[in-house]
Amino acid sequence: MISIDECRKSELQKTAVIACQGVEGAYSQMAANAIFSNPDITYMRTFDGVFRAVSQGLCQYGILPLENSSAGSVTAVYDLMKAHHFYIVQGVKVSISHVLLAKEKTDVRHINQVYTHEQAARQCSRFFDENQHIKIIECANTAVAAQLVAQSDRTDIAAIASENCASLYNLAVLSRNLQNSQNNFTRFICISKNCEIFDHSDKISLMLTLEHKVGALHETIKQFADLGLNLIKLESRPIADTDFEFMFYFDLQASVESRDVYHLLLALEKNTKNFSFLGNYREISA
Repeated sequence: MISIDECRKSELQKTAVIACQGVEGAYSQMAANAIFSNPDITYMRTFDGVFRAVSQGLCQYGILPLENSSAGSVTAVYDLMKAHHFYIVQGVKVSISHVLLAKEKTDVRHINQVYTHEQAARQCSRFFDENQHIKIIECANTAVAAQLVAQSDRTDIAAIASENCASLYNLAVLSRNLQNSQNNFTRFICISKNCEIFDHSDKISLMLTLEHKVGALHETIKQFADLGLNLIKLESRPIADTDFEFMFYFDLQASVESRDVYHLLLALEKNTKNFSFLGNYREISA
């Protein structure tokens, strides 16, 4: 564990150079605008590109999606957090409303391909169930999908993206609120290569591997419960090339300002395998 004093800061600066995945109009841009009042955004093609931009000092922070309320976790981001040893310094929950975009005068009945991100497709699965003739073309980002449709001469394709992309790419909105749930949110995180813990941070994210034995998970959860900590997320993923070993993700309502919490994290780091402290941060709503 890094010393609390090494990480502690007063508040996140409101002007910074930010790396986002995708192109202008991406939901990550909305997240960046919610966290920073004047972000200078550089767009990267991939999630890994965001990490590399921050790692190389081209950008101060990166913005990435971590979890959707209906489609689940973006596991690739967790993997990259661990691989790059980065930290979460801020979170933001963004309301996601998907629209169907196409060229002007496109007849929705003639659409046979829809470009979008795989997470957006999962969030809009009911639309595709009702239109099984439509083929999903996966893109790196929903805004990239809108851009591709705008650049094409075809009139039988559409994109699922944010409504902001309509004006950005001169597309028509054919249908709104395509997501299965009207209570559709995506959690985005602001990442840094340095540990930064700001005032009023009340959420801790961890990754760790437990021994493959009876009661190992129970013993870990009991340690949180003994301190009266609210466990707000617990998720497991099998670890590749192992005999059914699992990586566990934990989100806690807690702060390392508490000495008891800090000493518990030190104990977990010592007594568990592959322990990663992902950050102590505050999450806001956009």
